[in-house]
Amino acid sequence: MADGTVKEINIKRGMFIVAIDGGDFAVFELAGGIDIAVGDRIRGELEALGGETLRHLGQRQQFDVYGQSGSSSLVACQRLLGK
Repeated sequence: MADGTVKEINIKRGMFIVAIDGGDFAVFELAGGIDIAVGDRIRGELEALGGETLRHLGQRQQFDVYGQSGSSSLVACQRLLGK
């Protein structure tokens, strides 16, 4: 279990990058109905691939995502995000 901060969002693709506390990054595809914004704090298995449930710390709400990258570099995550 790790904490992280939403770094970038691609609304059209429903995907976002999380900066994991400790230095790595990960891309997730949003599967649940929750609003995500840059700067939001997230907790969960942030290095996971596939289906996962994360917790939005500000909204105190769980939401479903699909891990696209696992632990990766920012540049690799931005490529997946379509930036």
